[in-house]
Amino acid sequence: MGFLKGQGDLCKLKALGRHIVCELSGCQPSLLADIHGIAAMMIAAAKAAGATIMESAFHRFEPQGVSGTVILAESHLSIHTWPEKAYAAMDFYTCGDHTDPWAACDFAAATLRAKSVLATELKRGIEKSDGEFTHVLNSNQDARVLTA
Repeated sequence: MGFLKGQGDLCKLKALGRHIVCELSGCQPSLLADIHGIAAMMIAAAKAAGATIMESAFHRFEPQGVSGTVILAESHLSIHTWPEKAYAAMDFYTCGDHTDPWAACDFAAATLRAKSVLATELKRGIEKSDGEFTHVLNSNQDARVLTA
């Protein structure tokens, strides 16, 4: 199972990192409330992206909800869940040519059984001629749909 993703001309820019900001709606509430399941999913998503895991931390809120981060040698993945709304907010930020943050996004959406995914990719760390760095929006409001 994967997602369709738009490819724009900005994909060709050389960037130090790719940062996907993702809204997962219609997720399975019980999965969003399970801190151990969320932790396992996040570790597996990092592995799906081809990233190197350094450490992780997760917290369960009362009465519900989980927040967590997986620190990578290549940056990080993070999640905040609202089981009562069947919603998760996630960031997938990876650096280097050997990682694929979309693979982590696809894995997380499938695992959490998201009914819809709204993802925006930023290309970050683009060096300008004056030595400063900038970012560009790669895909704005890219509604991604599940494919069989």
